Amino acid sequence: MTTTRTRSDRRRLAVAAVIGHLVVIAGAALLREPTLWFAVGLMGPGLCLCVGAATMLRKAVGRPGSTAKDLDERELLLRNRAHYAAFQGICVLMLVDLGYGLYAAGQPDSGSLLSAMTAALFVFGTSLPALWLAWRLPDDDPEDFEGVAPA
Repeated sequence: MTTTRTRSDRRRLAVAAVIGHLVVIAGAALLREPTLWFAVGLMGPGLCLCVGAATMLRKAVGRPGSTAKDLDERELLLRNRAHYAAFQGICVLMLVDLGYGLYAAGQPDSGSLLSAMTAALFVFGTSLPALWLAWRLPDDDPEDFEGVAPA
């Protein structure tokens, strides 16, 4: 499989990952007795879509997703910006989780409702740096890959 090197390919993967995450979050919101099997039916394919797309995105964003010792200054700056933006996104997701927790407190079996939503939002939050990089990185220069065999 070749790594996607264009911004439009990375953005398509990012949209697919976000759709998968939203389907998982919707399944977590519906995870109660009358709609339990429908929610599980939503969460299975949604989880496959979001995890698969996020895994491909991590490969697509390339070096800025690597460890610090492997990066130059520009790539470190990109990675740090992505992590800062993701931190802000995770803060918003946790506020959503807090609001859902206040709603779920009045429901029967509130612990399982809140834990399912927290898990869904946490998985979404772990993908945010790759999503940010996929959306913001420009197209790679084709000259950088001349003479390199495709992966």
